[in-house]
Amino acid sequence: MKRHTIEFLWGWFDALRCRDHEALAAGLHPDVVWQGVTEDLVCHGPQEVITAFLAGFDANQDVDSLELFGTDRKIVLGVRGPGLGDIADGAVGDEIYNVFTIEDGKITRIEDHLDRDQALAAVADP
Repeated sequence: MKRHTIEFLWGWFDALRCRDHEALAAGLHPDVVWQGVTEDLVCHGPQEVITAFLAGFDANQDVDSLELFGTDRKIVLGVRGPGLGDIADGAVGDEIYNVFTIEDGKITRIEDHLDRDQALAAVADP
């Protein structure tokens, strides 16, 4: 159900906010991959993903808005705010979209997109 997917991700972000490494790792598949906006920005495995998310969280970027759009297996997290361009050596403007794939209660893949329509299209794909 879409609601369960959104609630799962919401809980995972609460663990991020609380810096609960154990809960963060529990939500990630052992073979999780996070592909950033450029080919060289990639994380493999739970520890790399957690480290990267915490680094971004700790950067204290201002966030103007968040958007969640879910399907049964995928969810888009849209983040808008000034200063996001500092990510990926300026490759990001004022918004970024993470597409999370969730299977059997674990995040198996995260893909970053700079364009909302591309992110929504990635969620629509089977």
